[in-house]
Amino acid sequence: MYEELKNSMQPVMEMAEINKKTAEKLIALQSKYVNEFVSSSMAQMKALTDIKDPKEAMEAQLKYLKEIEAKIADVAQQEVSALSEAKAQLTVLMEKNLKEAADKSYFAEMEKMVKNFTKK
Repeated sequence: MYEELKNSMQPVMEMAEINKKTAEKLIALQSKYVNEFVSSSMAQMKALTDIKDPKEAMEAQLKYLKEIEAKIADVAQQEVSALSEAKAQLTVLMEKNLKEAADKSYFAEMEKMVKNFTKK
């Protein structure tokens, strides 16, 4: 009975593992981005304090914002990729389990169980 329960819970455990790995990947991406953002912001503030010409400061700020925009787009793309990969893995897992469920005749098993139960 323990083995049957363990086997029936296997797909749930596999789903949990896929979700865990995806969450870890997303958290790592966000953490890396936040660290880079804080570091680049501090570097930008230091660079701006050294600039005396307003036009040059504006150009430096515009360049910095474009770099930030590119980093945000890159992180977003990596996150979408991680989520798409998880979706594909979960889809394969669900299709496999649904096929296995269809291959097993649960109705026949239920009928046997009911017959055995009513005989007692």
